[in-house]
Amino acid sequence: MKKYFIFPVIMVVLKSTASFASVDLSIGGTAWYAWWKPAWSDAKTTSFVLAGEPTVFRENSRDFTMPSNAMAGPVVSIGFLDRWSIQSVFAMGRFKAYSQGMANSMMLTVLGEMMASLSYKKYSRDILKWDSDTSIACAVHRMVKIFAGFKAQGYRYEERLDDLLYLGNLMIIHRVLTDDVKAYGGGLGLGITIPLGAGFYLMTNVSGLALWSVEKININYRKSYTISDAVELLPVWLRKGRYFSYGGSAALSFAYHIEKISTTISLGGRYQILFNRQRNNNIFFNDVAMNIIDGKYDHFFGITMSAIYTFHIGKREG
Repeated sequence: MKKYFIFPVIMVVLKSTASFASVDLSIGGTAWYAWWKPAWSDAKTTSFVLAGEPTVFRENSRDFTMPSNAMAGPVVSIGFLDRWSIQSVFAMGRFKAYSQGMANSMMLTVLGEMMASLSYKKYSRDILKWDSDTSIACAVHRMVKIFAGFKAQGYRYEERLDDLLYLGNLMIIHRVLTDDVKAYGGGLGLGITIPLGAGFYLMTNVSGLALWSVEKININYRKSYTISDAVELLPVWLRKGRYFSYGGSAALSFAYHIEKISTTISLGGRYQILFNRQRNNNIFFNDVAMNIIDGKYDHFFGITMSAIYTFHIGKREG
């Protein structure tokens, strides 16, 4: 994940900025205890196989169960020219998703033949999720700032599927694959900080987001197999998928500044919602690599904590 790590860029900016002005440098860490409901949590998927001829399966299984978990990472920010600042936040965590039960499947061949079937499926997805925000902000008032920035987020999961499928005869399918999703985009937002006295502050910000995502599926053929006494279903290459997402995020937190050690600690919450657009009007020519998420929402929310230490570099004016 090093190539997505934004903080070296911050250090380059710091070095160049310090040559002509004094700066405030803040470093620390952040942690989320997060709940995630992905757009694919309804377990609607598509897959390409060889069953005598190229065939598409569209499947609707039981909803995925998504336990909550923690994410954590570093925070770096630079304040300069009195009212400008650059901040970068990175967090990473692991989630596990499960789906088990009866599923409906539709099989469509290139010759137009269609067949519906029932199957019993057991999915597990071990997911590594990451999130990165880098923004530049300008204080237009002592309590109000506007900001714009670059957002990168994504996840990679290994999926294991066991499937009992009946298509005239009973088949046992075991499939292992990885799904790698990377999203890039930007946003605009507004932040408000309200002093409460005695070193306490109430901080809130809202922002709008737009992201472009790419998805790549890789099947582990050595660990995947089909057992059948008739039709043999062989997994084939799945092309890349892509989709566009837009939405927003909001955060609210209470902060306390400990002046003696120049450290600010905060506790609050954050909520992000994204609406997805994905071309899937033609079952053989679309942007769906696996998960069918067109017109669906991705919800990500949780409790946030952070501790930030600030120190000054350069001569103070006045």
